[in-house]
Amino acid sequence: MINWRRHLHQYPELSFHERVTSSWIATQLSELGIEVQTGVGGHGLIATIKGDQPGPVIALRADIDALPIQDEKKCEYASKVPNVMHACGHDAHTSTLLAIASYYSANRSAICGERRLLFQPAEEVTPGGAMPMIKDGALDGVDVIYGVHLWTPLAYGLVSSKPGAFMAAADEFVIDIVGRGGHGGLPHQAIDAIMIGSTLVQSVQSIVSR
Repeated sequence: MINWRRHLHQYPELSFHERVTSSWIATQLSELGIEVQTGVGGHGLIATIKGDQPGPVIALRADIDALPIQDEKKCEYASKVPNVMHACGHDAHTSTLLAIASYYSANRSAICGERRLLFQPAEEVTPGGAMPMIKDGALDGVDVIYGVHLWTPLAYGLVSSKPGAFMAAADEFVIDIVGRGGHGGLPHQAIDAIMIGSTLVQSVQSIVSR
C-alpha cells in the first residue's frame, strides 16, 4: 500500500485528466483478479467483488485526482509533474481502496453480498466527477455507500464514522460588482466597487458566526 501511494504521488494528474492514473489502477485491479469496468463517467472505474454468500451491495468510494500545487518537498517520491501534486490525500485514498480490493478478493468466501469499489475522478472541481459516474450506473442497486477521507485531527489508528453526510463541501458562485468611475471631489456621483467588494468580503465572513 505504501508503494502504491508513493507511485501515485510521483505521477499526479489534475481533475478530468486522470487518464494514466485510471489505467494504472485498472492494471492493479486486473492483476488482483478483480472484475473492473473502466471509462465510467470519464476516467472513473468500478471494481466488483462478489462474495460467496448472499447479502447487500456495499459501495466504497475513493477519489483519484490531484491539485494544481507545486510539490516543494525533497524526497524520492516527490511529484515529478510540475505544478501538480497530491496535496489532499487522494493518492492515499486510492492506495487504501486498492488494499481493500486485495483483501476482499482474497476472502470472497467470507463476503456476504457484493463489494463495489468506486474510483472517482475530478473530486477537486465543481461540478465534479461523481454525477457522471452515477449517470453511468455506478450506484445502481447499491444498498449503502461509504466515502473515505484522511483526517489528520484523528489520532493514529482511529477510524471515525457517522450516518448521513458530514465533513465539508464546496459550492462555487460568482458575484459581479459593477462600479462607476468619478472624481475624488464628487464621490457621491461615483460607485466605489473596491469599497463595495471589501465590505462584501467582511460581511460574508461573518455569516457563519453571526
